[in-house]
Amino acid sequence: MSTADREAILVNQQAILARFGELALRSDDLDEILTEACRLVAEALQTDMAKVMELQKDRVTLVVRAGVGWPPGVVGEARARAERGSSEGYALQTGKPAISPDIANEKRFRYSQFIVDAGVKALINVVILGGKDRPAYGVLQVDSRKPRDFSDVDTEFLRSYANLLAAAVERLRIAAETRKHATSLRESEERYRMLATQIPQLVFTCTSTGERTWDSPQWTEYSGLPEKNSRGLGWLDAIHPEDRDATMAAWTSSEAQGEYAVAHRIRRADGAYRWFQTHARPVRPEGRTVTWLGTSTDIEDQARIREALERSGEELERRVYERTAELQQALDTLHVEARERSRAEERLRHSEKLKAIGQLTGGIAHDFNNMLQAIMSCLGLIRVRMQQGRPSDVVTLVERAEKGAVRAATLTHRLLAFARQQTLEPRLVSLDAIAHDMEDMIRRVVGASINVELKLGDGVWLVQCDPNQMESALGNLCVNARDAMPDGGWLTISTSEVILNEAEVADFEDALPGRYCCIAVSDTGTGMSQKIMEHAFEPFFTTKPSGQGVGLGLSQIYGFVRQSGGIVQMQTAVGKGTTVRLYMPASVQREDVEEHSTGPGKTIMLVEDEEIVREVTAEQLREQGYRVLEADSGAAALRLLHAGARFDLLISDVALPGALNGRQVAESVRQRYSRMPVILVTGYAPGDTPSDMEVIRKPFSPEVLAARVRAKLEQSQAGVD
Repeated sequence: MSTADREAILVNQQAILARFGELALRSDDLDEILTEACRLVAEALQTDMAKVMELQKDRVTLVVRAGVGWPPGVVGEARARAERGSSEGYALQTGKPAISPDIANEKRFRYSQFIVDAGVKALINVVILGGKDRPAYGVLQVDSRKPRDFSDVDTEFLRSYANLLAAAVERLRIAAETRKHATSLRESEERYRMLATQIPQLVFTCTSTGERTWDSPQWTEYSGLPEKNSRGLGWLDAIHPEDRDATMAAWTSSEAQGEYAVAHRIRRADGAYRWFQTHARPVRPEGRTVTWLGTSTDIEDQARIREALERSGEELERRVYERTAELQQALDTLHVEARERSRAEERLRHSEKLKAIGQLTGGIAHDFNNMLQAIMSCLGLIRVRMQQGRPSDVVTLVERAEKGAVRAATLTHRLLAFARQQTLEPRLVSLDAIAHDMEDMIRRVVGASINVELKLGDGVWLVQCDPNQMESALGNLCVNARDAMPDGGWLTISTSEVILNEAEVADFEDALPGRYCCIAVSDTGTGMSQKIMEHAFEPFFTTKPSGQGVGLGLSQIYGFVRQSGGIVQMQTAVGKGTTVRLYMPASVQREDVEEHSTGPGKTIMLVEDEEIVREVTAEQLREQGYRVLEADSGAAALRLLHAGARFDLLISDVALPGALNGRQVAESVRQRYSRMPVILVTGYAPGDTPSDMEVIRKPFSPEVLAARVRAKLEQSQAGVD
C-alpha cells in the first residue's frame, strides 16, 4: 500500500469518527446511535456487514442489538455466547481485538450458526467498554463475505471507534439515571428544606426575579435582618451597595440559563462585609418551575487568595519572560554545539577513511613486497647459477619465481574483485543448482566433524552472474564457517526468493528494491563481536593466525556481489555463530528460459572436457543446423539442466573429470526427461553400455557424427528408443 493510499484511508476514517461523534452528541436515541454506528463502520472498512452485540446481565449471552447488511431475523433476535473458544468471548475476556481473516481456516474460534448462514468469511471483534467499574457493554463486530486482512490501521480505528461508541452509550445511561434522580429530587424537596436549616451555607427560596419567599435561620443570624424584612427584595439591604446592580442583573438571565450565579459582598450583623458566592437553581416538579432554591457560600478566604494572585501576576509574567530568555539562550548554545559536533563527526569520518586507505595500502605493500622479494631473490640466484655454469639449477628457481608471480596475480585479482573492477562472465544460473552441485565438494572441504545441511528453496527465478565467481564465493564462505567451528558443528546452506523494499537496500549504493534470490551460509561457530564485524569486509583484515589467510576472502566476495548488482548481509554474535547472506537480483524465470530454448530446430547438449574436441564437434553440429549447448564437465551439464535448459539430444564423453562420468550424466538427465536420446563418445570405455544409448568411438569423421545424430533424432521423433 502506498503512502498516499494509507493517508487517504486515515483521512476517511477520521472523517467517519467525526461524523459519528457529532451523532453521538446530538441524538438521545440509543437504537439510532447503534444502527448508524454499524452503517458508518461498514463504510469505513468497506465491508458487507456490521453489528453491535449487547452483553446481557448474565455476562455470557450476547444479543444482536443493532446491525446493517444482515438478513431478517438477526437484528434483535440472534444470540451468541461469549464463551471460551468463541471470538466474542476472546475479545471480552482479554480486551484485545479478535481478528479472523478467513474463518474457513480459523483454528482458534468457533462461530454462531447465524454468522455462518449469512455467508461471513472474515470478521473482527472489538470490545465496547462500560463505564467506570461497570462491565463491558458488548462487542462491535465487522463482517465480510469474502476473506480479507484487517491492517493495524483498521484495528486502531476500530478501537477508537468502539471507545467513542462506549462513551455515547454511557452518556445515555447517565442521562436516564439523571432523569430518575430528578424525580427523586422532587419527592425529597421537603427533606432538603429541613436539611437546609442544618448546613453552614445561607439557604433561601425565591421567585425567578429574586424576590425572597423564605430564608434559613443561618441567613437571619448572619445578616441581622428580621425574617419579615428579608422578604421580597428586602434582602438587598444586606448586599454591598457596589454589588447590588450586578446582583439583580444576574436574575434577568437566570430563567434562560436555568441557573443563577453571582459573587457579591454580604454585610454581617456587626457591619463587616464578606465575600459570598450565591447560586440558585429552579425546582421543577413535573416539568414546571414552582420556586428557586439557592445558597450563599462564604468565599472570603478564596477572594483574598485571588487578590494576592492578581498582585503576583506581574511578577509571574516577569519571571516567565526571564526564563524564556534563558531557554532561548540555551537553545542557541545547543545549535552551536550541534554544528560543532557535526563538523567533528565529519573530521572523524575522514580520519577513518584515511585509516582504511592506510590499512589497504599497508596490506598491499606487505604482500607485494614478499612476492617481489621471492621473485628478485630467484632472479639473483639464477644470475649466480648461470655465472657458475650450473644451468641445471635454474629450472627450480624459475618455477619459484613463477609461483611468486602467480601469487601476485591472484592478489591483484582479489583486489579487483574487492574494487568491483574484475572481468566477469555473467550467465543465467540457478543458485539452487550451484549449491546442489557443490554439496559433495563442500562436505569434503569442511570434514567429517561438521554436519552439512542444504535447505534449498527450489526457486523459479534465475540470476545473472559469473557462476565460477559464485562457486568461489560459496566455497570461501564454507571454509570460513569451517574455521569458526574447530570442534565441529552444523553448516547450513539455504536458498530463498525475497522482495526487498527501499528501506532494506538503503545502506547499499546503487542497490535497487525488488525481487532478489538469496543464498545464505550459516554456522554454529564462535561468531564475531560487533567491532570485528564492522571490519570483516575490509581488505587484509583477518582474525586468523599468520600464514592462514591474507584477509581478502570476504572483501573479494563483497566486491563480486556488489559488482553483480547484489548486496551482502552478515548476522553474527559471539558464541552464537554467523550467517552471511548473498542477495542477487532476480533476472528471469526458469520457465521463460525453457520457452526461449524451444523452437523449430533441434537443440543438442554436448558434454566434452577436452576444449579443442568440444569446439570442433560443436562447430560440426552447428554446420548441420543444430543449436548446441556446451558443457566442459558433468557438473556444468547438470547446472544447465537445473537452470531449466531444454534440449533434444545428449552427446557426452564417457570419461569426464570430477565425480560424474558420461553415463551418470545421462542417467541424471533421464531422471528429468525419461525419453531423452543419448549418444556416448569414447576412446576407451570399459564396462557395459546401456542398450538404449548410442556409442561412437573416437576418432570419428564429421559424416559419421552427422549420420548418428540424425538417426537418433529420427528414432526419438518416431517414438523408438
